[in-house]
Amino acid sequence: MLERDKHYELIIVPLSTLGLLAISVLAFSKKVKKIIKKRDGLRSAESGVKGCLQCAHIDHDKKNPHYNNPNNGRLLTIREHYLDHYNRHGSNGLSKKDNRDTVKGLYYMLPKSKRKNLPDWKKL
Repeated sequence: MLERDKHYELIIVPLSTLGLLAISVLAFSKKVKKIIKKRDGLRSAESGVKGCLQCAHIDHDKKNPHYNNPNNGRLLTIREHYLDHYNRHGSNGLSKKDNRDTVKGLYYMLPKSKRKNLPDWKKL
């Protein structure tokens, strides 16, 4: 049985197109996510877009003491979050395999209409 940690939140996302479940541990605590959302004004830090936003890490290295710090996060749209992981593959603090799995999960979170013109995650 999975236990809940006060600093981490576990979500299970059905990916019906793949016929499996993606299990994701969201590393920002609820308190830190709230701070990031307030600081960024519920808008993407990159484009200023509102709606369908995610708190995204800047540095994904869980060994760093600032991992769960608001200064290590920003709000991004799912598409921006995908591109951030894709463009920083191998240099964002995640192993290449973990980053590829994250990019794949983000890709399938996007509606099909928003997947157009994205670089192919399968090439990572």
